[in-house]
Amino acid sequence: MKLNKITENVYYIDSAVNIGLIVNEANEALLVDTGIDDSVARKVKRLVEENGYKLRGIIITHAHADHCGGAPHLVKTTGAAVYATATEKPVLECPVLEPVYLFGGAYPPDPLHNKFFLAGGVSVDEVIMPGVQNICGCEVEIVDMAGHALGQVGVAAAGVLFCADSVIAPEVIDKHGIPLNADLAGALETFNRLESRQEKFYLPAHGTLAEDIVPVVGANRRRLIDTLEFIKDLLESPKTVEEILAAACSNFKININNMGQYYLMHLTIMAYLSYMVDRKEITAEYNENRQSFKKLLG
Repeated sequence: MKLNKITENVYYIDSAVNIGLIVNEANEALLVDTGIDDSVARKVKRLVEENGYKLRGIIITHAHADHCGGAPHLVKTTGAAVYATATEKPVLECPVLEPVYLFGGAYPPDPLHNKFFLAGGVSVDEVIMPGVQNICGCEVEIVDMAGHALGQVGVAAAGVLFCADSVIAPEVIDKHGIPLNADLAGALETFNRLESRQEKFYLPAHGTLAEDIVPVVGANRRRLIDTLEFIKDLLESPKTVEEILAAACSNFKININNMGQYYLMHLTIMAYLSYMVDRKEITAEYNENRQSFKKLLG
C-alpha cells in the first residue's frame, strides 16, 4: 500500500478496495472508505500520518464490510467523524444487518459471520446527501451512485471522482461474471450520470485510475444488459429463482463454492427479477407451493 497523488490535495491509497484521501490547506485529511479491517486501517493511519496529515473525517460510500470494516479502528485511534447516507447509516451502526439482508431477513448462520460480511459497528456522526458541501474543511461533491448498494454515493473533489462500486474495471467483470447490484434501475441511472461527468480522473474502488470513464461504464452496462436478456430469454418457460441463479452462473462462468458467494449471487439475481417484475416483463406464478417466474407475452 502507498499514497498516490492524483491532483493537488487529492490522493488514493491502493488496496483491495481503493481508498481516497482529500486534504485541506491545514493538512487535515478526509478519507473516502477505510478498507476491510483493523489491519488495513492501521496501514492507512500510518500512511496518513507519515505524510504529515491529521485525519479529521471519513466518508463511507456504502456499508459493505470491505469499504467500512476499518472505520472502528480509525475512529477509536484518531477521533475522526464518520459521514454516510441515511440509507447506509443503519447497517454501519448495526452491522449484522448486512448478513441479515443477504440471508433473506433471518439471523445469518456462522459462514456469514466473517469480516467480508460482518464489519465492526461505527456511529455515523452526520448524514450526508448529494450536493456540494464542506466536510472537515474540504470542499467535496457527494454524488448519487445508487445501484450496487441502495444508498451508495461517490465523492468528487478537485477534478477527481471516487466512484465507489458504481462500476468495476472490465477485467474485474471478466473475473466475477455478473457484477453485484441491488438496484438495476439505480445502476442504469448511475451509468448515465457517470458518462455526463466532466472530471479529469475517475477511480473505481475495484480498478485502476482512469481519465476516461466512458469505456468502463460501457463494459458494465453491456454486462448488465447481457445478463438481463439472458434471464428474460430463459423465462420463456417458468423457472424458480434457484434454476435462474444456476443457469445464469453457468452462462457467465461463475462457480459457486461457498455460502457467502451463493447469497451475493442470489441478491444480484433477485435485483434482476425485481427490475423485470416492476416493468411487467415477467410475472410470478405459484404451483405446489413453489414460486416461479416467467416471461409475459407481448
